[in-house]
Amino acid sequence: MTWIWAGLGLGAVIGIAVALKIDMKAMPQLVAALHSFVGLAAVFIAAGTYYAHVSSGESLSSATLIELGVGSFIGAITFTGSLVAFAKLQELVSSNPLVFKGQHFLNLLLGVAMLGFTAQYVMTGGEMPFWILTAIALGLGFLLVLPIGGADMPVVVSMLNSYSGWAAAATGFTL
Repeated sequence: MTWIWAGLGLGAVIGIAVALKIDMKAMPQLVAALHSFVGLAAVFIAAGTYYAHVSSGESLSSATLIELGVGSFIGAITFTGSLVAFAKLQELVSSNPLVFKGQHFLNLLLGVAMLGFTAQYVMTGGEMPFWILTAIALGLGFLLVLPIGGADMPVVVSMLNSYSGWAAAATGFTL
């Protein structure tokens, strides 16, 4: 419990400091930044749960492996997508859409590959497919949000809010 209270205390101190500094007009980027933390937490929880079971010699059920894989890939997409949304809203990067030829096909290939590695992870319970699916999802988060212009970022932040909810739900089932 000491670690939990310490984490809560540290989070409260950071949260209060951020809340006192944020202008109300900057709330969308704050929300995007906070969504990134939810996504990253989902990845960490999925990885931690996997390693906790593996190190204790327990085998994981297919349902648990599905929850871990889905929680990780949705969390990873949420994490990097939210970082891009934050950067565009904060004007750290151009708010112009970043598009290139074949982008939709690349996203499709990455999505199919991510689902394929998720299936392999569920079937084998292996460590490498988990990290590959997570890495692909991290890249996909960037690629899904970069082509969206700054004026549409509030809609993207809303979508990422939904993603963070799905990631939290998947990790909630796991826990």
